This record gives sequence, structure tokens and C-alpha cells, in this order.
Amino acid sequence: MPRPSPPALLDLFERGFQALWRRGRLALGEVTLVVILERVLHRVVQAHPHLSALAVTPEGLRFEGLRPVVAELDPERLEESLVVLVEEWLRVLGALTGEVLSAALREALLAVERPSAEGTGRPR
Repeated sequence: MPRPSPPALLDLFERGFQALWRRGRLALGEVTLVVILERVLHRVVQAHPHLSALAVTPEGLRFEGLRPVVAELDPERLEESLVVLVEEWLRVLGALTGEVLSAALREALLAVERPSAEGTGRPR
């Protein structure tokens, strides 16, 4: 399957973070999620500086700051950095909750539809 375009990839990860946020907020609340995600993002930005354009708010992770430069980024590097961010956030949430939320978070993430092969960002 061809790699989605950088904008479609960003849309996919944004929907994924929204799903994780909604599910995590039910159990932990937005204040706790903000603090955890800010810490995780700070750590991941050290290896992937382009992610510093992301912002953590009480509504979740905001991708608007990354959209203007997404086309300039290497698609493989973009995908790798976003995967690292998701994995690290899930790892920290799992560690802090004794893995109680892990299955539900993975389920929420797997329910997010991938962009079509054309890379338009529309679900299949």
C-alpha cells in the first residue's frame, strides 16, 4: 500500500490522538492528560524538533502549527516521529495506570480509519 501524503498522514495521526484523548479523558481527566502529554512531547521533541510545532491544550494535541510545514518534511521522518510520539504517550499512560487503560486506548486507536491509497485523507 502506498504511503499517504504528508497532509493525509497528519490527518490520520490527528484523528488518532483525538481518539486517544477522548478515551483517556474518561478515566484520567483533561488536566492529567495535558500534564502527561506535555512531558512526553517535550521529551520526543528533543529527537524530533519539527514536532515542537504541536501544541497541547485542554482539548488535546493541536496540529495546526505543523500543517504549514508538513509538505517540507520527509514523509518517512514525519511518520516515524509521530509513531514515536504515540508509542511514548501510550507507554507512559500504561506505566502510570498499571496498564489498566492500555487495551481500551489501543482499541480506540485501531478504530481510527486510515486515509485512502490516493492520500486524500478521506477514510476508506
